[in-house]
Formats: sequence, C-alpha cells, structure tokens
Amino acid sequence: MRNGRWILAAAVMVATTGLAAVIVTGVTAQVRTEDGASALTAVRAPTAAFVRQRAQGRVDWQGAVGGLRQSGGASDTLAGNLDRAEVDATRVPILLPNDAKLAAGARIYSFGDYYTITADAPGAGISLSGTTAVVPLPSSTPLKIEATAPEYLTVQRTVDGQLASFIRYGVLYSVEIRCDAPGDLRCTDDNYVLGLVGKTTTVVLGAAARAEAGLGG
Repeated sequence: MRNGRWILAAAVMVATTGLAAVIVTGVTAQVRTEDGASALTAVRAPTAAFVRQRAQGRVDWQGAVGGLRQSGGASDTLAGNLDRAEVDATRVPILLPNDAKLAAGARIYSFGDYYTITADAPGAGISLSGTTAVVPLPSSTPLKIEATAPEYLTVQRTVDGQLASFIRYGVLYSVEIRCDAPGDLRCTDDNYVLGLVGKTTTVVLGAAARAEAGLGG
C-alpha cells in the first residue's frame, strides 16, 4: 500500500512559548522570535515515542466548535468514509479538505492526540496530520516561512514532494504531497500544497474530541 510507511508521517513541530516559535527537526531546533531572529540548537534524534508526548499548548475548543458549526453538513459528508472508531478515538479536532474525491478514499489512523489521514491522488499520495505532540521532520532541508495566514504556516521541500504545516485551534496540522514522478509540478513548487492547505478547513469532532470540548460523546 502506497501510504503504509506514512502512517507515522512526520510533520513540522511548532511549539509556542511566549512570543517565540520553535521548529524542531531530527537534528536541530530552530528558534524564531517575534523580531525574526533565529538560532540553531542541537537536539537528540527523535524517536517514535515523541509522537505520544504532549506539547505545552492547549486545544482551543471554543474555536474548534465554532469551526465545526461553520463546516455544517460538510463534516458528516466528507468524514463519511473514514473509520468511525478511529475518528471517535481522536482527541484533537480533525481537519479535512473540502474535496469530495480526495476524501472518498481517505484512511485515518488515530493515536489519541495524534492522527494521520492518507489518500491517493493520480500519481501522488496525500497525507494530512494533526497533533499536539512533538514529532520529527522528514527532511533537513530549509523551511519557507509564510507571512500570511494560517498561523505559523511553513512550507518545506521534501525528497519527493512538499510539506506544509500550520497551527489552528492550538493544534499543529500538516498537509503533505508526495509525487511518483520527479518532475510533477505539484511537487516541484508549493502552489499545490498551499492550495490544499487553503481548503483544509472542514472540522470533524469524534466522540473523544466532543467530550474534551464539553459537547458530550
């Protein structure tokens, strides 16, 4: 299966402390402060155990519930093909793209406060993740920091695609595309992945997330 090795697909980790954003890779932690200064600090290579480590931030459940209401019926429609047990086990708001074709074949893997959704597109694989945990980057290539919304949006060129990450509702989300053909334009520049980020706005709350939000199971 194309996406088997991406169930634990790594994402950019942005943990906010005060006015600084910390971006963690497998070998360095890059600290970017409000005035744009940055510094690199060596860190121990991450392991899969990091996936379950909680970050200091809290989920903005009020904002997530507002997003759920704005999503309307799209939440049920787009999530209809996902494994309901996996959705209900997820303790963070799930974000889905407003793309019925992509959502139709999507698969979700939940680890409580971390989830990954994988889907196939013609000649490419798509991964969407959400977490409150610290996880490693798949590559050490430079990050492109976008100055526009969503919050802390970063884009990185990976070995076979593009990876974008951002913060919403206090949760770190990532959207990644990986292409079969090296020259595929969807992966050689960031236009496609940024477009996918722009439409990844539908909020889905499973039973565990609804309980965390005070909505009941």
